[in-house]
Amino acid sequence: MALLRHASTVALLTLASRVLGFARDAGVAALFGTGVVADASVAGLALPQIARRLLGEGALNAAVLPGLAPAGDERPARAGAALILFALAALALSAALFVLMPQMVALLAPGFPDEGPRAAGAVLAGRLSVVAIPLALLAGVLAAFANAAGRFARPAMAPAAANVAVLALLLMLWLAGAHAMNVEAALAWLAAGAVAGALTQFTLNLLAVPRGFFRLRVGGADLKAALPMLAAAAPTLFAAALPQLRFLIAAAAASGMAGGVAALFYATRLVELPLGLIGASAGAVLLPALAAKGGEKLGAGGIEAALALSLPAALGLAVLAHPIVVVLFQRGAFDPAASELTAAALALLALTLPVQALEKILIAIAFANGLGRLVGLAGLAALPAGAAAGFLAVAPLGMAGAALGVLVSSLITVAGLLVGLSRRGLLAVPAASRRRLAGLGLAALAMALAVGLGQSAAQGLLAAGGLAGAGTLAGLVVLGIGVYAGAARAFGGIAPAALRAGLRR
Repeated sequence: MALLRHASTVALLTLASRVLGFARDAGVAALFGTGVVADASVAGLALPQIARRLLGEGALNAAVLPGLAPAGDERPARAGAALILFALAALALSAALFVLMPQMVALLAPGFPDEGPRAAGAVLAGRLSVVAIPLALLAGVLAAFANAAGRFARPAMAPAAANVAVLALLLMLWLAGAHAMNVEAALAWLAAGAVAGALTQFTLNLLAVPRGFFRLRVGGADLKAALPMLAAAAPTLFAAALPQLRFLIAAAAASGMAGGVAALFYATRLVELPLGLIGASAGAVLLPALAAKGGEKLGAGGIEAALALSLPAALGLAVLAHPIVVVLFQRGAFDPAASELTAAALALLALTLPVQALEKILIAIAFANGLGRLVGLAGLAALPAGAAAGFLAVAPLGMAGAALGVLVSSLITVAGLLVGLSRRGLLAVPAASRRRLAGLGLAALAMALAVGLGQSAAQGLLAAGGLAGAGTLAGLVVLGIGVYAGAARAFGGIAPAALRAGLRR
């Protein structure tokens, strides 16, 4: 029950953060559409934005918590030493990125013309916002400290508060006349927003750590004892960053299309809304519990819960891709052409949701059993294959081709994890769980069929946009939820007693 309560708290606050993050991205879309500023900001701010999202959702727990658990009275010194080591590493990384930002932009967006406004703007935004990376990394370490002390709410709240700070700055940008600004001024404002968000997250996580949990006056022995935490951070962060790395590769494939980078970013943000709930709960709550007795049973339950959410979300986003983009984004500088571009990416990108959700649970099981190497090898094998698929498919398929690379990479990673965990006898999915999963799959297909028919019947209202379109879209979502819940019960995906117990909790 304590696990359920903590997981529910983290998931709810992560949902709030993702909704606010979507509001932030919708604000940027309304101000700049998929033009030069949007493309340049997505490429230039990619690393700080990824660092802030990633490190705010328990990504460092697997690296930091094992080093603190056995420390006892030595914990304050060891925690302080870890904080110092991570700070030094983050400062070195940010300094290197500042110097190498032109090369980073060329790597992240090879389709940007050399010396063009998109490339120059991305370099400017990246250099102005590079200070957000050490702030985000330290915020992640502090969140791990707070979780180790049994405090989950405030660290989970920090990303939402950070998005509020960015939204406040976007409001200031709008009041200052964003449309009349030159590219450099607009990008400087957006970079300031990235830094403000990271600073907010750092401050709240610092306040969440109990007094006396760490001290910064440490000796050489403390620093040596904390080194394994820093060494363990690389595979941990790599595993947590896999979805973001796939997006960067897909964005590189789409960078040759005008507006492609921004369109793919907006589509990814919609997919990340449900995916973030699973990732945050797995990182902050499920991972420590999996290491305890009964971890295999908990892992099977985690797989069921992840797919129960991600299957209907994936099919719903795929079927309703265009009306969702029109209702949520199409305003201001975000015109119908931008909607078509974004919807094309969303339709295929949504299908990666169940695969990536399953991947997060498998990664948690692997880390709980000390198999970080397995996670790293599976991810490293998948990224080149996904990159090849994306770059080869973007010419014939456009935005859908870039998204295809994400799907290929996700499938290969999951296949590698399934094989590795099964060979070690660490993946037990009972027959009852398999039957429920089959029922959930059938229920999701029934929901997709019902929503697709409803969309065809309401095509005129959806095309009208505005309040009529939003109301119709909301009605289709409610229809989908009702059909999915009823079909899941009818097909045995959800037991009535378990559903009633879940609602009471």
